[in-house]
Amino acid sequence: MKCNRLVWSAVIAASVSGSLLLGAMPAKAGTVALWRFENGPADAPVAHLSGVNGQWSADVADSSGNGNALSVWSTGGGGGYAYKSDVPFSTVPQTGAPNNFSVKNTGGGPAMWNNTLRGWTPSAFTIEASFKPENGGWRTLVGRDSRGAGTQPGANPDESALYFQIRPDNSVAMTFEDVMGFRHSAGSVAGLIHGFDWPSDHDGLKGTWYSMAGVSDGAMLSLYLKDVSAGTGYQLVAQTDMTLSGSTNTAFTAGLGSAGDWTAGDFSVGRGLYAGGHGDRAYGFIDEVRLSDTALTRDQFTSVPEPGSLALLLVGALPLLRRRQSAR
Repeated sequence: MKCNRLVWSAVIAASVSGSLLLGAMPAKAGTVALWRFENGPADAPVAHLSGVNGQWSADVADSSGNGNALSVWSTGGGGGYAYKSDVPFSTVPQTGAPNNFSVKNTGGGPAMWNNTLRGWTPSAFTIEASFKPENGGWRTLVGRDSRGAGTQPGANPDESALYFQIRPDNSVAMTFEDVMGFRHSAGSVAGLIHGFDWPSDHDGLKGTWYSMAGVSDGAMLSLYLKDVSAGTGYQLVAQTDMTLSGSTNTAFTAGLGSAGDWTAGDFSVGRGLYAGGHGDRAYGFIDEVRLSDTALTRDQFTSVPEPGSLALLLVGALPLLRRRQSAR
């Protein structure tokens, strides 16, 4: 039992140093953009640095180091967001990095967007986000602005290039258009999501945190959902064989079109686009949004502990264990 206690003490000590080391690591190769919303402080509005509502500025840092920042529409108000200390996890499971804040809309027209990825058309990609949603309607967590890129059977020309969203029946779905104009969609059964009611539950105290990942490997489109609040793992909730569509190239389209308040290829967070108009607002809390240019496996998702963490933990534990044994 003495040896077991020594090993356990060493493992605990190593886990602390291991977490610190993992938290300092940069985002992995394949991460194109990572929006963590860590500026804070709690309840402060996300500052819109341009000072002009709807004019893009680098308001939310890209933690991947690639410089693909997000802009909010305004500092607070109808189009803004505020930092919140309500988070899905206190440390990011995949990296061990501290997670202090999420963001929540401050009004009825929230919008965040990126304008530096307009030319991004990967053949394989992954979209991830954590969220605690309000009830009701179409709620687009991550979108890509476009109109008219869907030209093949089954495509609606009014739809945008991407919907990573919750549907009115509380199912979840990922729908995107490829460079050939084909539409691909993977949607779950109804009733998977439990939102909170506003304004009776203004702070989302009765809400549920989820993490979701949509993966296209060029042939299969897969959607995974994790109930973070319940402590469950990622479950495959929808999958579509894209090879049956007839498309000869399922790479992600950069989209078409533009208007006064959007440009094709821009990514949105917290809203969608339909028929050229902003909508499908994802009211509630959003955190840890990541875009990757590869088809991640389930063990690589943000909300899953990295397998290498255990090896690092044990490596850190061995020197401490040796020192304890030498002192006996």
